[in-house]
Amino acid sequence: MPNMDATPQAPGSPPASVVLPPLRQPASRTDRVRDALRQAILEGALQPGRPLVEREIAEMYGVSKTPVREALKQLQSSGLVVINAYQGVSVRSPDDMLVHELYTARATTEPAAVRMTAERLGATRHEGARKAFAEAASLVGAGETHGLGAANRRFHRELYTACGNTFLCNFLDQLQDLTAFVAGLGWRLRATFEQEASEHAAILEAVEQGDAELAERLTRRHIRKAENTLAGALTDGP
Repeated sequence: MPNMDATPQAPGSPPASVVLPPLRQPASRTDRVRDALRQAILEGALQPGRPLVEREIAEMYGVSKTPVREALKQLQSSGLVVINAYQGVSVRSPDDMLVHELYTARATTEPAAVRMTAERLGATRHEGARKAFAEAASLVGAGETHGLGAANRRFHRELYTACGNTFLCNFLDQLQDLTAFVAGLGWRLRATFEQEASEHAAILEAVEQGDAELAERLTRRHIRKAENTLAGALTDGP
């Protein structure tokens, strides 16, 4: 029979006999290796097609091959690296098909999310997007491209995450790293910083005015224009 004399537990609290594990360190070895490789790929230190050898990376960072292997798997899921049973692991080499599929996925979903944001917030100032936009504009004005991709991604994310749809936001978040990677490669081939800044300003103005239809239309046009520019840059090369 159950022990009727046992002290009742408060709802949601762990049983008295449970010993909770200690808090983990802020980042595991896998996380640190993944973040370092991710940064090197996004900033162009690791070029498209570059082989990523577990043993070499492990020796460079002073870790075993296990966290390196796990980090590479996570980077594969984000689209930054490809794993081939015969050729090993390498940094992804974007082509026209990748650009088309990636930007079609964005053009199908992100404009709708931005529209929902404008409808949900109404005519109001969007501080998060403004901060990211100002940071990107400052980098463009200084002729500094490092960090620009991250600032632009934050700008887009600030606009779509306010839509209130968790599933839509999670899907778009999955595309963030690959979008930054492809865009960064495109910028190194053909700079379009000022043009994109102008388009971002127009999108932000439409959102802050609560003009959902215009915000959606400008966002879709911006994404499609970026796709065409990137496809052309990749085709023409340096």
